[in-house]
Amino acid sequence: MDKLPSELEKILSDIDRRLEAAPDEAAREELLRLRERLSSPELQELVRATELPRFKVGLRKNLALEFHDPLLPAAVTATFSVVSTAVCLFAIVTGFDSPISRIGGTFVNLWIVAAFAGALSVVFTALSFARSFSVHFDVEGMVSRVNGARWRGLSVGAMRWAEIRSLHEREKDRVLEVRASGGALFEIPMRVVNYPILQQHLENMVRLYGEYSPGAAPR
Repeated sequence: MDKLPSELEKILSDIDRRLEAAPDEAAREELLRLRERLSSPELQELVRATELPRFKVGLRKNLALEFHDPLLPAAVTATFSVVSTAVCLFAIVTGFDSPISRIGGTFVNLWIVAAFAGALSVVFTALSFARSFSVHFDVEGMVSRVNGARWRGLSVGAMRWAEIRSLHEREKDRVLEVRASGGALFEIPMRVVNYPILQQHLENMVRLYGEYSPGAAPR
């Protein structure tokens, strides 16, 4: 039995059909640029990895990207974690010689200082992994979710790439609107880490599937 075409081959075939129906030269050039990006060796390698035998399907879970908005800035958590760790180590090393030390005219137990600083180091390390918002991209679509109160009012959920229609940046609150078929709305904070990469990927999907993609038939 003939091998079914891969998802990338289907997309490239769809682009070829749209090339034939392109309304003007500008639309044709944009479709050609999109086809060139999708035909890159890196993407071809990614597609080959997605077509592994079923017993290796677990590897496909790694073919994904995740963008997030950290609960606290990375510089804050990293700085306090490093400082707390340094204070903890200093207190431990000094405490072996003299557990009681005078700091600023006050006598303190260095073992208590070490325990407190060590606890702070653990807390700030844990906070560095806390996400107020995250969005997961894979070969099929995206899934976004909110943790905490900062972005509680955003519209989140799951969307397949074939359902994407348009993008709009709201400068007022720095949120990217992702419109999907059926009027569904997904919102992504523009302050997520590596936002330019996220934006470029979504723009490529809109060029391919969106309402205003070059050569697309009216929906």
